Amino acid sequence: MQMANQLRNWALSSWQPQVDSVAIREPLIQEPGYWVGAPSVLHTSSGEVLMSFRYRRPRGEGRGYEARIARSVDGVKFDDIWSIHQEALETSSVERFALAETPHGYLLYLSYVDPKDRRWRIDVVEAERPDQFDVSRRVPVFTPQDIGMEAAKDPVVVFSQGLYWMYVSCASRVPDAVADTHQELHVSEDVYTTGRVLSQTGLAVSRDGIHYDWLGLVLSPTPGAWDAYAARVSSLLVTPDGVLALYDGGASVDENYEEKSGLALVAGWDRLTKLSLSGPWWTAPHGSHSLRYVAAIHVNQQHWLYYESARADGAHEIRLSVL
Repeated sequence: MQMANQLRNWALSSWQPQVDSVAIREPLIQEPGYWVGAPSVLHTSSGEVLMSFRYRRPRGEGRGYEARIARSVDGVKFDDIWSIHQEALETSSVERFALAETPHGYLLYLSYVDPKDRRWRIDVVEAERPDQFDVSRRVPVFTPQDIGMEAAKDPVVVFSQGLYWMYVSCASRVPDAVADTHQELHVSEDVYTTGRVLSQTGLAVSRDGIHYDWLGLVLSPTPGAWDAYAARVSSLLVTPDGVLALYDGGASVDENYEEKSGLALVAGWDRLTKLSLSGPWWTAPHGSHSLRYVAAIHVNQQHWLYYESARADGAHEIRLSVL
């Protein structure tokens, strides 16, 4: 309990993460619905920082149409080294990808809408270098059928004690949607926009980073709270006193694309306790105040947090704050 109180006080009171943030990537068009975001970062064994991210257009104009990987020496200036367009996956939209390093190279986890059944899924592809991924060689990780859910996307992968741990954004039907047909739920090709599901987080584990065992739900929305509709883990923040999970929360389906960031204490990979009870921990100062997909790495005794942030013009951009 003392550790939890110390972490709560530090995280909720001692740090103002908005201070001294810097834009890493700006949207190609400065209008609502045009985003560059969903960053996922990896601090490699060679000291470089790799970031995967995606570009998005408004609904009806292509949605998530391109994903990229960029490399940086200093964590601030990034050069693009790889990209993929939605056509390569025959998908209506790509979402957050994730990178992991292995003894033999790299893994890239792909999150996209399955063209066959219009549901979000996760695949993985291997490469010796982060600019060599060939998605035609991808291997399925999770489909919604595998985990008994209506969606599986936005993987967060952590390697610890010889195992790969994956947090997965997943969607479960609300009680009065049990009788809804597949067509009713997935005609929009994004079940999270229907209001007929809750956005939750599940956990899986793997020995090789490719074949995962599903362990179940670990973080769910809190009825009546600021995160009553969504609770999606976006990253882990390791401190000397313990581990924190950053997660995206939203009160209703109206905030599905405009979530804010909350904190939870990680007592074990499958034991997460929310610290942000009365409201979000971190919000953007502009527009919808959305601040989501926070990705944390530890560099030179500092915590570097990359995130997707709403702008005053209604677009989203990627920013960096350093603690």
